[in-house]
Amino acid sequence: MRRLLNMIGIAMIGSAWGQYFEPPPMNPDPVADSVSAELSATGAAVQDLPENDNTQPVPREKTRVAVLGYHNFSDTKPVTEMLMRTSEFRRQMEHIRKTGLRVISMKEFLDWRLGNLRLPAKCVLITLDDGWRSVYTDAYPILKEYGYPFTLFLYTKYLTGRGDSMTPAMIREMQQNGATVGSHSTSHYYPSRWKTERELGEQAFSALMDVEMGDSFRKLGELFGPINVYCYPGGYVTPEMVNQLPRYGYVAAFTVVAGKVGVHEDVLQVHRYMIFGTDDSIFQRAVDFSLHKGDLQRTVKARRNSPPPPFPVYPAPNAEASEDLSVISAQMGAVPNIDLSSVQMVVSGYGRVPSKIESSSGTVQWSPPLRFYQQPVTVIVSWKSTDGSTHKASWSFQLRRSIDTHYESQNE
Repeated sequence: MRRLLNMIGIAMIGSAWGQYFEPPPMNPDPVADSVSAELSATGAAVQDLPENDNTQPVPREKTRVAVLGYHNFSDTKPVTEMLMRTSEFRRQMEHIRKTGLRVISMKEFLDWRLGNLRLPAKCVLITLDDGWRSVYTDAYPILKEYGYPFTLFLYTKYLTGRGDSMTPAMIREMQQNGATVGSHSTSHYYPSRWKTERELGEQAFSALMDVEMGDSFRKLGELFGPINVYCYPGGYVTPEMVNQLPRYGYVAAFTVVAGKVGVHEDVLQVHRYMIFGTDDSIFQRAVDFSLHKGDLQRTVKARRNSPPPPFPVYPAPNAEASEDLSVISAQMGAVPNIDLSSVQMVVSGYGRVPSKIESSSGTVQWSPPLRFYQQPVTVIVSWKSTDGSTHKASWSFQLRRSIDTHYESQNE
């Protein structure tokens, strides 16, 4: 009960995001925004998605999905990052309707991503985390009115019906009217708890995964029927989790990393826009399909005419690197008057990364902790000169896929 009260308290304060969630380990926005800005500045052609009415299915690789993540709702309680005005939620659902975006179910999303279904070019997937009672009292009537399917990511210890939590009966009613149930773990532990267990060793971390991911899969299945999707609590994800999820029976998992989802998205690390009650701009970015920010061909084309960095880099610009790339580096020792302490590296899919600098050679390098799944990879290196002036250089490269997956080759 003490833990439940603490969590409710955290959700009700404006600083909740920083405490409740792990800061996203990967964030494509800095590079995506940079690419968009550079394209605008150079006058490069950036095309809208070709389907204007968004009603007809298109080839799978032309579909983009914006996954929206919500939490709690009220028209009377103070707004926080995780608590949205119910009236604002209605306004957002109406915006989706007016702009002709197709709201899809989790089943449609999985059928598309795993190769068995074609969808319109612009789609939205609505998800709601935790199991707040206001999902049933405030959001559900609106979703039902609009006929929008949605997914409930539930953690099993919050299915008591006490306080601000929902009852299993409420969830079963929603299942009859468009809801899909997915797991949000057993206890919704903070990232700090996961990190502590991981530091204790493989056996302790494996035991925690069995309880939080495995037991939740079984319990939710007993209560609501078979489930097959997972949402990382706090956005905390490790290679061990990714590898273990299919063994429990999950076929997809969702993060808190913003970005449109394409057909090559890692299905066990699906991007998702967390919609805050205090910041409408996130929703606006999520439902803006005017740019293919992750599109390989247009981004590579735009970068191809850009000047290469004025120093050796690895992988080389426009090169093809292994998907198991172990290091990204820039040899900046010969850059005149460089202040090496000011050098920063931004990598698409990760945002600003903790790069290391060898002062003797001036080499800046970073080792990706996980395999890249989005094409292409764009790197931006920025630095200051000793006179205080700022500079940056960027380049892109592609990844060589060793094996094309079975799913991506079906029904193309």
